[in-house]
Amino acid sequence: MAKNTVNEATQRLTTSVQEANQAIVNSATAVQERNMQFAQSTLENGIEVLKSYAEDTRHLTQELEQPQQLQEAFQTVVNTALAAQERNVKYAQSILQNGSDVLKAHAEGTRDLVQTLSEQSRKQQEAFQTLVSGSFNAYVDFLTAPFSYYQETLNAATAAARRGGEFAQNSAREGVAAAQKATRQTQHAAEAQTN
Repeated sequence: MAKNTVNEATQRLTTSVQEANQAIVNSATAVQERNMQFAQSTLENGIEVLKSYAEDTRHLTQELEQPQQLQEAFQTVVNTALAAQERNVKYAQSILQNGSDVLKAHAEGTRDLVQTLSEQSRKQQEAFQTLVSGSFNAYVDFLTAPFSYYQETLNAATAAARRGGEFAQNSAREGVAAAQKATRQTQHAAEAQTN
């Protein structure tokens, strides 16, 4: 009984530790995937912004190479700068939004991981308590086994002595009863002869 309890508790403890470790691995993998997606998105958006800068610079260079009035050239430079500023703002917003989404996902993942680890910790504590209790009971059984043997031997000897005493009492009663019967029969026979 105690051995089965200890084995079951050991199995539950092992399973719980494995599940906790798997939850940690899954969480770390999910974090790594989100970080990689964020980095990839940031790089792709950055490359697009740089491409648009290069295109605007090429277009601006072509515009400035052509003879035009100073005001038109200035307007082209201003428009290009405004377009660049707008792309910078959109790029920064995408980084902030994606970063915020990643942080929210990390927070949810961490919350789920903490909840899973708390549950596994509770299971581990229960299994460990069962394991300790079962081990203690097995140890106590081991220590008390010789005393239990002696107690059983003493109980058997006491029972045998009691049965022996009862047998002796019954034998004595039967002997007394037989002797009384024989005495009465002898008395009746003697009375019958004297009469």
